Amino acid sequence: MALREDRIGQTWLVPKRLTDFIPENHISYFIANLVEELDFKDIDRKYRHTRGKAAYSRRMLLRLVIMASVDGIFSSRQIAKHTEENMVYMYLSGMDKPDFRTICRFKIECTEQIEEAFKMTVNVAKKAGLVQLKHIAIDGTKIKANASSSNLINEEEINTIREILKKGIQTDVEENKIYGDKRGDEIPKDLTSRKKVQEIIQKIREENNDTSNENNLRKSSYNLLKQAVISKKQEKKVHQKLDLAEEQLKKTAQKTVSLTDPESRWMKNKKNRMEFSYNMQIAVDYNSGIILASSITQDPTDHHQLIPQIEQINEILGPLSEDTKFSADNGYYTRKNLKYLEENGIDGYIPNRKQVYETKPRLKKAKPFSKHNFAYYYTDDLYICPNNKKLSYKKTYNYKDVRMRQYYCSDCLKCPDQLKCVGKDRLRVITDYGNDLSKKMALKMETPKGKQEFAKRKQTVEWPFGNIKENLKFTEFYTRGIKQTKTEKNLLSISHNLKRIYNQTQNKTKINNHSNT
Repeated sequence: MALREDRIGQTWLVPKRLTDFIPENHISYFIANLVEELDFKDIDRKYRHTRGKAAYSRRMLLRLVIMASVDGIFSSRQIAKHTEENMVYMYLSGMDKPDFRTICRFKIECTEQIEEAFKMTVNVAKKAGLVQLKHIAIDGTKIKANASSSNLINEEEINTIREILKKGIQTDVEENKIYGDKRGDEIPKDLTSRKKVQEIIQKIREENNDTSNENNLRKSSYNLLKQAVISKKQEKKVHQKLDLAEEQLKKTAQKTVSLTDPESRWMKNKKNRMEFSYNMQIAVDYNSGIILASSITQDPTDHHQLIPQIEQINEILGPLSEDTKFSADNGYYTRKNLKYLEENGIDGYIPNRKQVYETKPRLKKAKPFSKHNFAYYYTDDLYICPNNKKLSYKKTYNYKDVRMRQYYCSDCLKCPDQLKCVGKDRLRVITDYGNDLSKKMALKMETPKGKQEFAKRKQTVEWPFGNIKENLKFTEFYTRGIKQTKTEKNLLSISHNLKRIYNQTQNKTKINNHSNT
């Protein structure tokens, strides 16, 4: 067997192009063609005929961040490093080497172009015949925010810090001789000592006749006070942080926000632990796995996300066919959503709690007398309890504009399981919160067709989330604030769609070549 010669350091007599080192069917060419179709006229106009060093091409920077997202790279420093070491990135950058700050600023500045690139991937997939739009699944997942769960602040602390800063300025004026020759509007440095702060807190509480302990400050609040002491500029920044935190507290029912990212919200993750997160929503085509719509929301629940997802699909692809079916889990089961589906003639499949409960045998066994174990018979309009007793319809009443129907029977007093079911000397009452829309949906979900359509949801929508979290290793946002996390979300969606389009195109090419031979 012959041994190849080690040719490190060899000089090429004829200079080669970068594309000579990149495979002909590499995804980078596909990315370059995609970005070439985007309109950068408005944003390029900002840089033309202006003083200073020439700015990097926005089109080139977009090629880089999209290629990086396909490779699972979201750090601007890593992208900048690749432009110096990786042939693919050198090709996409045209041998330019933007630093990480330039890439960071680009992501903030060109959010619209990145969003347009996502929409373009959807339309490209449709034109290629990959998107069938026969069945669309909608779901959400929580992604951890780039926010510290220990750097918290609440409304009481905000008010207390402002009072302390105000007191500090007054104290500085009164004790100018003690603190030396100053302007008279600075905050004394010993104001941030815990002892001094506690004295001021106590004085504030006495003035407000407050006997509670709610004005005690966390370590993060003391750090804000220390920051305010440094200079008037830093004091101004502290007030800006307080204003932003206060603004977000007014928008949420949650009592605390994170100072590092006030726009994030407390959400429960898969391990049932609370952490600051954002809720990422996607709508996925069943046949192709293409993400048709995506959004980022601060809402921990999915109740209000169904309508925005459907409307975003209509915005990108136009009105959908009446044959298009939608599926979503019980988190989207609300009267508003059911009414929207009915009024717009959309064939949707969303299970109610009882139907979800029936798919979990452990819960049924643990709570045998739960309402979900009472079978309802539509033809006779009655419920049958686990001990085969009939609970007939008795009366209807309205509560908050919702029609409530009650069912019960008198046999409960003789039942041996009375204590387990309802308690001593009581009758079991079943209250039906349903209306005609919910009953219609329940009947649809019980049919073989309904079960078959809903079964498509899990194998459709879990796929992109698995790709994002497992393959791309994206389990936490790199940026802060809903505007910048939205840009990251768009890059994730672009990455997933490009891989699907590229792989499907390559498979078709292989099949055609094989059939021709």
